[in-house]
Amino acid sequence: MDHLKNNETFHSAKLSATEIKQISEEIEATAFDTPDSWESELRVRRVLLGEAPGLVLQGTKLLCGATGNCQTWVLRRADDHWLSLFKNQAPIASGFGFDEKTTNGIQRFVVAANSSAADSKYVVYDFDGKFYRESACYSRHDESGEKPHIQQVSCK
Repeated sequence: MDHLKNNETFHSAKLSATEIKQISEEIEATAFDTPDSWESELRVRRVLLGEAPGLVLQGTKLLCGATGNCQTWVLRRADDHWLSLFKNQAPIASGFGFDEKTTNGIQRFVVAANSSAADSKYVVYDFDGKFYRESACYSRHDESGEKPHIQQVSCK
């Protein structure tokens, strides 16, 4: 699982002022809080989502919790606009990754979220043509010195 780094900024992603405004508006609609500055709160990475260019964004301070999980978004470029792939609130994750499998031309998105030092949850998202939807969920429990226990669980 990956996590965005401090040097992955709007500036390093070479985003224009117009793009930053569009992205900030998309993020604000699905964020659980509003920082003073989206540019200082968010880390940004350009990605290829299969058939479309995309961005992954993660909160750094205000949009993060005590267990190291931060709100995480995926946006895709369509018709000269950046669109969030999450209809409602974006997931809160300690790490993320993309699966090689695509649905409707967009790669699956996988997030991991820490529940405690030993427990985490993984969620797989498939693209339905407009948004990412949860398609599978797993719990993982790590006992010291033992093989991790992973099982599929209900996403609700």
